[in-house]
Amino acid sequence: MSISICHDELLKEVKLYGTAHGLPVLRDAEKELLQKIVKNASPRRVLEIGTCIAYSTLLIMECLPSNAYITTIELDADRHKIAEKHIAASPFRGRIKALHGDATSVLPHLDGPWDFVFLDGPKGQYSRQLELLMPKLAPRAVIVADNVCYHDMVYVQGHLPHKHRTAVTRLREFMDKIKDTDLFETVVFENGDGLTVSRRKG
Repeated sequence: MSISICHDELLKEVKLYGTAHGLPVLRDAEKELLQKIVKNASPRRVLEIGTCIAYSTLLIMECLPSNAYITTIELDADRHKIAEKHIAASPFRGRIKALHGDATSVLPHLDGPWDFVFLDGPKGQYSRQLELLMPKLAPRAVIVADNVCYHDMVYVQGHLPHKHRTAVTRLREFMDKIKDTDLFETVVFENGDGLTVSRRKG
């Protein structure tokens, strides 16, 4: 059995597991867009925040050059353990480093520069994580952030449900930063729950 077939079968298993257990996995429309972005960027050093069960990790990995690596961070201990099992079954396992912890706390201890960053963890942390990442981004680095519409609450004017207020406020701060034309070239896609694709200027 070839590596590509093994990898395809693993991806199907991971997606089925996530769907069966109500875990967030990329929709097909988001999957195709993300992979297209990764292929166009052709990065060597990739950082993912929000591994979940490693579905997006493996999707990104199959689009990378053979000398590229991914470091991925997951906050939830149970999801991290499941992700490690999926990564161990992957033909790309030697090029994936899976870390467990709060990415906001882990980031200061990671060395850059990062060519490509995929933000898919707690949405209320995007703004702070972007601040921590800025000194560690390579020139022309690409940042992709998922779920930026936050069920369209980011665009809601007026009252917001209390339990979502902080996350939405911080996500709006992130959107303001990532749309700063002095720092980034940013495009917003409406696929799924919204996706921003930003290239650092300089």
